[in-house]
Amino acid sequence: MIQQEIRLERPERFEGKYEIAGEKLDRAIERALDKLEKNIPAWTDQFARTHPIDHRYVPGPNNNWECGMQTGTYWLAYELSGNPKFRQVAEAHLPSYRERFEQKIRIGGHDVGFVYTPSCVAAYKITGDEEIRKMTLDVAEFFYNNAYLKERGFVMRSGNKAVTDEKKGCRTMMDTLMNVPLLFWAGQETGDEKFTEAGLAQSKTTQKYLIREDASSFHHYQFEPYTWKPMRGRTLQGNSDDSCWSRGHSWGVYGFPIAYSYTKAEFLPELHKNITYFMLNHLPEDLIPYWDYDFIDGDEPRDSSAGVIAVCGMNEMCKYLPDSAPQKAIFKTASAKMLEAVIDHCAGDIGVEHDGLIGHVTHAKPQGQGIDQCGIYGDYFYLEALMRFTNPDWNRYW
Repeated sequence: MIQQEIRLERPERFEGKYEIAGEKLDRAIERALDKLEKNIPAWTDQFARTHPIDHRYVPGPNNNWECGMQTGTYWLAYELSGNPKFRQVAEAHLPSYRERFEQKIRIGGHDVGFVYTPSCVAAYKITGDEEIRKMTLDVAEFFYNNAYLKERGFVMRSGNKAVTDEKKGCRTMMDTLMNVPLLFWAGQETGDEKFTEAGLAQSKTTQKYLIREDASSFHHYQFEPYTWKPMRGRTLQGNSDDSCWSRGHSWGVYGFPIAYSYTKAEFLPELHKNITYFMLNHLPEDLIPYWDYDFIDGDEPRDSSAGVIAVCGMNEMCKYLPDSAPQKAIFKTASAKMLEAVIDHCAGDIGVEHDGLIGHVTHAKPQGQGIDQCGIYGDYFYLEALMRFTNPDWNRYW
């Protein structure tokens, strides 16, 4: 847990008001929507697998954690453009989510929110479809009953509560902060406080075990099988257990503001400021994160997805901070500069043809997966960041 306030080491990089030109934002949206529209024939009834091969998405069924964000890109595209073609694709996806829930296809653990929030919660918010609402509330109930350990105060990586194998159970992780918004939404919709309490408990557990004294983060935290005693932090997709994996950290930069929006828990703004300042202190000169915050310069791969997720998180937190909060102006400038860096260096010509809306995404370097490629989550959060900058009143899916 953080022991002292984290200071911004080079505040001059993020001082002063900074805005992205409207023409640049419009062109970035146009380019992204053109690509999505051209890809419609390939993705009306298929979903990309979890990482690309040779910069190309590999088609498959609705069975991985990124599928919801793929559907979410089409909902965002529809809201950005009003083009009914995008809505038709998103709606064509919806039966597969019902089938996936009925058959319990890979929804047994912490990733349920990634699957159902940007796809089905979004569908309900946009269309008002009561059947989608009911089904998604059933998913949230399943998530709560299957993966949330009330007596421990966290969501397990594996949703099988009988599992005590160290590799599968007895573990929680940073990613879960962006999955529990499904529980927060269910609490808001039903008035049942158990969902809200579970989501807030995850934030508290994350603060206690996954956030280090210097405001960096572990990826996972391991508990002892059977006894549940705290064991150690692990960073499976990072450079080492002691490093800070950039995308995992960004789940916190965005996840804590969402938790605050539902709960107004007093500890969250300061926690968020500290972990965000850690991130800003570890950005390279061009503001596009490396895949791990061990690296600030050199030839290591980047992860632009970590950047756009953090942009969304800073933008979200600014909604709740008073103008007197010193981090508010910092977040506004930093988020604009970081998004512009992705537009300039990752969204246009990057020297290779690729299927993504942005390139320079690294999925899992230690596992040799999707290194300096593209990624569905990168596409989704890039489009969400563009939405946030062009439509500040957008009704968030999370």
